[in-house]
Amino acid sequence: MRFHRLSTPVATILWGVLYLVAAIVSHRLNGPVDMTGYIWLPAGVTMAAFMLRPYREWPGLGAAFAVAQLALAAIEHTNPAHAMLFALDEVGSSALAVALIRLMGVPLEGLYFLRAMLTAGAISGIVGALFGAAWFAWSQGGSFGHVFRVWGASDFLGVLIVTPVLAAWSRFRAFRSGGTDRTDFLLGLVAFIALAVSSYVVFDGNSADKFGDGIGFALTYVPLFFAVVVALLWGGRGGSVAVLLLALVALTQTAEGDGPFAVLDRHYGQSLLETQLYLGVAALLVLLVSALKTTREQLHEQSAHWQNRVELALAASSQLVYTIDPASGRIDWGGDVTLAFGHDAQTMASVSTVLQLVHPDDRAGLSARWLGTPVFDDEAVPPARRQTLRLTARDGTLHTVVDTGGPLTDAVGNTALVAGTWSVETAL
Repeated sequence: MRFHRLSTPVATILWGVLYLVAAIVSHRLNGPVDMTGYIWLPAGVTMAAFMLRPYREWPGLGAAFAVAQLALAAIEHTNPAHAMLFALDEVGSSALAVALIRLMGVPLEGLYFLRAMLTAGAISGIVGALFGAAWFAWSQGGSFGHVFRVWGASDFLGVLIVTPVLAAWSRFRAFRSGGTDRTDFLLGLVAFIALAVSSYVVFDGNSADKFGDGIGFALTYVPLFFAVVVALLWGGRGGSVAVLLLALVALTQTAEGDGPFAVLDRHYGQSLLETQLYLGVAALLVLLVSALKTTREQLHEQSAHWQNRVELALAASSQLVYTIDPASGRIDWGGDVTLAFGHDAQTMASVSTVLQLVHPDDRAGLSARWLGTPVFDDEAVPPARRQTLRLTARDGTLHTVVDTGGPLTDAVGNTALVAGTWSVETAL
């Protein structure tokens, strides 16, 4: 869903609904907690919202998140005043973090998005945890250090898990791709199914009973592998869905006391934090892979676009460009030699074959220009910068061509490359 294309009221309502759904899921997974929860996925929702929407919509987003927090308090039968303070802390810290990133001038696309998200997530987590821990320490006599660590970690990991998913389906170029062909789609589907199966096998039940001590932790790399494969084949959006699936399976099973992170854990909440850290690494890995993949695809697309424009310009102006490898005599042409002379590209791919097509009176001069062979005249004259020559087309017509090529030398004076242009002026 592309939030940036929706009207402001609709987008604001949808952000609030996403916040509420993520909050309900977090509360269900947290179970009974002391002071602060170990999972807080709405942190990723607020971070994505402020990154994706302009400043003028931030007040509406803040109000939507506050309403969602009050709705959560009504569902959970908690104190609405505390819910408002919590919303002010969470939303304010996220808004402050994104504002600082924007003031720093960090682009919110491509590989820069990864750095911006990590920086904003860290700032938001620290600021929110400071005020939250201070509140619990003052009002309920809680341990400032314990609440700070759990609060900051849950917020930061919530950003790593949720924000890339929402950003991938919105406007960030880091996740855009040029489409998926049938083979990549089918292979990606196989990898996605393998991810679902391996995630369930690894995280369901008692890992020590199924695999033995320590083996369960090693097997957690298997779903990561399939998530990366999905990202490579389906792009950033497919990779974000793969991470979301992995997160749902891992968090649900860990919350039920299953999986490798819960088996050897003596503290319920600690296992949830460890699972989120694992999922955060998975999200970063998939995000980095998809960003690099799409950046490469964009570079290839830009290169192909410019090549096409150059080819069209050369064809419209009846010109060709060439480069010659002096060692092999191979010629690489830019432009349509078939359109110009009727010969296929293979016929004009070497110096020897092209010289056979050149008029005998012009052959020695062109050979001297290209290969540095001497012209046996009474007086040795260096090749001119421009040479007019005649070349026989496939249909037998004789074309007049102006060559402006010459050798390019290296540091020691040896010819490294021969390059130039052909301007096809007339056909006799």
